[in-house]
Amino acid sequence: MTAQWRIEIRLGEGHAPLRSVLVEADTEVEALRQVLEEAERDHVAAEELLLDGQEEVFSRTEVREGHVEHQGEV
Repeated sequence: MTAQWRIEIRLGEGHAPLRSVLVEADTEVEALRQVLEEAERDHVAAEELLLDGQEEVFSRTEVREGHVEHQGEV
């Protein structure tokens, strides 16, 4: 029978979770596998951003004004 599992990943006692995921699975092992697969996908995506240099940081003003690139208006 499928159950909901809350999986939290923490580094030490008293620290906020690095990852907190609610998954549906038949067993605890299946739930852990789902969380691991998600973490692996996130890791690959983060590595691609670092390699491609696609990550950009916008100020709140830029976001409010609708800027999508730092290259200015053309």
